Amino acid sequence: MAPPLNSENGRSRDRILELLLRSGEPLSVQALAAALGISRNAAHQQVMGLEREGLIERATAIRTRGRPSQGFQLSTAGKATFPRQYSLLAKQLLGELSQILGPAELHLAMQRIGNSLAASLSDKVGANAGQDMIAGLMRELGYESRVVEGTNGPEIEAHNCVFHDLAKADPSICEVDLALLRSLSGKTVDHRRCMALGAASCRFAFGERAEP
Repeated sequence: MAPPLNSENGRSRDRILELLLRSGEPLSVQALAAALGISRNAAHQQVMGLEREGLIERATAIRTRGRPSQGFQLSTAGKATFPRQYSLLAKQLLGELSQILGPAELHLAMQRIGNSLAASLSDKVGANAGQDMIAGLMRELGYESRVVEGTNGPEIEAHNCVFHDLAKADPSICEVDLALLRSLSGKTVDHRRCMALGAASCRFAFGERAEP
């Protein structure tokens, strides 16, 4: 049974992730134990816990003078635990685009991005997907979305937006969401409420079948 998670265990856990991030190659349990100044058994317990969480994964065996040792490396999920300034970079990119493109061209560019995103995800929901399937796909993308009853039928409500900071800076970014929903559903989409404009959530209502 794994020991209870205390502050010392937490520090060792974080240090293992940092060591694997900074290493240019997989590390063995023995190498991690030596770097941390803890026993091999303690390092092994931490590594097994991180592997169960999906934060690290087994790599190729490490050749030593004796028997080869199992190597470990960060998984994609493990790398994602480290801070990344995607929002800051995206704001800079949007600012540059708005300087180069006029408002109409920027609007169309956001639509193309939404359509391209929908095309890359269409194999998960198929053509003319319903609101339930689209809301589920949005949750996979990071939205806190659900289907709610609207004035004229089911609507999708999202209590967060993955583009929120960008949309506050330039509402044209909302065209990515609208184009995505139009492409997936095959219907017209009305943006009933928008958090970037001060609403508590975003609401999307679906209308008639859209023209191809």
